[in-house]
Amino acid sequence: MKQKILAFVTTALLVPVAHAANYGTDLNNTMLPATGGMGGASVARTVEGAAAVFGNPATLTEYNQGTTFSFGATFYKPDVDVDHNGANTGTAWSGESAATNYLVPTIAITQAFSPNLVGGLGLTVQSGIGEDLRDVPGSLNPNSELLMFSANAGLGYKITENLSVGGTATIGNGYLQMGLSSNNSSAHGFGIRGTFGAKYEIGATSFGAYYRSPLKIKYDDFVDNGSPIGSGKGNFWSVNVEQPQEFAVGVSNNSLVSGNLLVSADVIYKDWSSADMYKDFYRDQTVFALGAQLTTGAAKWRIGYSHARDPIKRNVGSSIGGATGLAFNGATIPLSPSVVQYFQATNAAAIWEDQLSAGFGYQLTQNISADSHFTYAFKNKETIGNTKVDSGAWQLGLGLTWAFK
Repeated sequence: MKQKILAFVTTALLVPVAHAANYGTDLNNTMLPATGGMGGASVARTVEGAAAVFGNPATLTEYNQGTTFSFGATFYKPDVDVDHNGANTGTAWSGESAATNYLVPTIAITQAFSPNLVGGLGLTVQSGIGEDLRDVPGSLNPNSELLMFSANAGLGYKITENLSVGGTATIGNGYLQMGLSSNNSSAHGFGIRGTFGAKYEIGATSFGAYYRSPLKIKYDDFVDNGSPIGSGKGNFWSVNVEQPQEFAVGVSNNSLVSGNLLVSADVIYKDWSSADMYKDFYRDQTVFALGAQLTTGAAKWRIGYSHARDPIKRNVGSSIGGATGLAFNGATIPLSPSVVQYFQATNAAAIWEDQLSAGFGYQLTQNISADSHFTYAFKNKETIGNTKVDSGAWQLGLGLTWAFK
């Protein structure tokens, strides 16, 4: 019974890490209408202005004529099956998450102020997703959702014919919702981060790199800690959730097929082990992305592949986000490694590793182009503590871009 209560309360608390997006809980550029068809590869060269606004800001200098405006969305459908042996809950159970339909928007503008200076603005969802097992008997009704919107403003500057640099400021607006017990409440908050990048071109080959700082959001009065958090204060505990710092490098070449074939490759390192909250159940993650685009007249054909190492931490402790115990029915319940693993499996199992994508673009008029993509994340199975998880996903993106020179 004690284990059952413990698992119940823990699942209620730890919603900030909703069920996986593409890389842990981060989306990067994989949901953009055109770039999504190339596996998100866009650090050294881009195929749409939105990829420069939300990726390496140095690539903004590719849009050094006039104005571009992009508007689109990607429908995202995760598929998560969970099978628990009852060791934590007291009852064996299995079920499928009902949190399956999401729409990720893309709005981006680039504006050339001179042949060397380009600005960019945009809004999208940078991190999030959720899980809903409320209708599964014996599961203790896990239900979680995290959405983190990013508003970006950046500048790219071309120092020489070969070298460009850039920077982007991001305001993140996070929404956190949980729905298991009276110990918790809905919360939201804001955070800021910066991205600093460079790009160097040698003929048809481009090299790119960027550093992205952490984005920390504090959710006030998040959950009942079981006892007063300080003199004259109540029991509700505030938690920091920090999207990790990341380092990225990329290379791109467009010399093949008479200059009509673009090939790009990226490597991204995500420092989950230093990020508040995540460091208690995620390990650092390396992402590899490879994409290609073939231009045939007004049409553009795209394909991509990405591999992201499973971020699930193997040796977990007895606390998450600084909490070692939680309130339930007037008692304080201590956390344990087994319960942390139950949380990993039911709320944080970003275990799929391989994704394959394809896309198509078409120049509709002199000023308007349309882009689409489809991505399939192959299902991956893993046993985490006393729970088996089988996770996969697919997505479909569409968008329009207006370009005025």
